[in-house]
Amino acid sequence: MLSKKLVYLFAVISLSGWLVSSLLIVLDNRNEKQYINEKITENAFNIVHQALQDKKNDAEIVAQMQEWFEKGWTAQTGSITTICDNNRRKLNQILSSDSIAIVCRLRI
Repeated sequence: MLSKKLVYLFAVISLSGWLVSSLLIVLDNRNEKQYINEKITENAFNIVHQALQDKKNDAEIVAQMQEWFEKGWTAQTGSITTICDNNRRKLNQILSSDSIAIVCRLRI
């Protein structure tokens, strides 16, 4: 028969495996969600950025986006909605923080 020390050792080893694997699953899940959010907004950002190439400042960009929402241009407005819902930081490349807040309120 196994001694008590050996039984405890096996129990600790088996539990530590479960704990380590649980930790790895949680960390991987978090990284996967960040990766998915980044990829979700990548195409949407490219559509918006391409459509705004000739705009020079925040006022022109916001005015253009307002026009899209008024006219119901679904590719652009859908892209803005996707970016606002998943990764607003992506818009920092073309807009200031105040303008991002304005643009994301347009979709409501």
